[in-house]
Amino acid sequence: MTVLKTIRQILFSLVFTAFTLNSWAIERWESPAYLQQSFLTIALQREYDKKANPRLLRWEKPIDVYFESDFGDALLQKELLSVQLKHLSFITGVPISFNENKEDSNIFIVFTAYKNLEPKVEEYIGDPDTIREAIQEAICLGTFFSNRQSQIIKGAIIIPVDYARQKARFLDCIIEEITQLMGLPNDSNDVYPSIFNDSSIDSYISPLDYLLLKMLYSKRLNAGMSIQETKRVLPLAIRDLFDFGEVKNAARLSREYSLQEYLGD
Repeated sequence: MTVLKTIRQILFSLVFTAFTLNSWAIERWESPAYLQQSFLTIALQREYDKKANPRLLRWEKPIDVYFESDFGDALLQKELLSVQLKHLSFITGVPISFNENKEDSNIFIVFTAYKNLEPKVEEYIGDPDTIREAIQEAICLGTFFSNRQSQIIKGAIIIPVDYARQKARFLDCIIEEITQLMGLPNDSNDVYPSIFNDSSIDSYISPLDYLLLKMLYSKRLNAGMSIQETKRVLPLAIRDLFDFGEVKNAARLSREYSLQEYLGD
């Protein structure tokens, strides 16, 4: 009986170990296939602008940010914004800094009241009627403009502070809108965990988001690539992420210099 009991204990231990190892298997976002599909979905599809032949978009020059606030705590807003910009610069390698000269800036980030939303859209983006769907659906607005080479050359973010706080999305607006302006314009519930998933509870840049940004600014890729061109090169960029330990350490690296780390969440 003792021998039989011992054998049963060993078998139970083996089954439990197998179950535990399976539970500790790699996350879905650590799969090369999932990374590729997520990137194609977020970088080469559009939420409000459906293009037949979308091109890869990204910044090829330093970013100069003009900050404006006429509602709420401007010092706090700029402090949070500064941390997020530093985080994105750390991930992508794109130099990002504030510029007090409006004329020399290429991203305009405006904190205002909801009642001023449309006038600010008209000032910094254009005719509100051209983005009426986004104005009606979104809590905060972000858009960018590119040249013929698909290089992002200008962008604007408008955050109605009172409305964003009412919806408990103030911090989300700062993080998501600025991150999307780096060249990841789409939202999708098929990509998880991610700030680009409207059904996700993630407020901060996730490990997957970190890897999407690393892929976007990989030296393997270039602004202007078509979907087919991107598909041919992307596996090499993903392999680089594995070779350089980016995937293995994404959970830690995604927090470095982040608002999540800064706020102690």
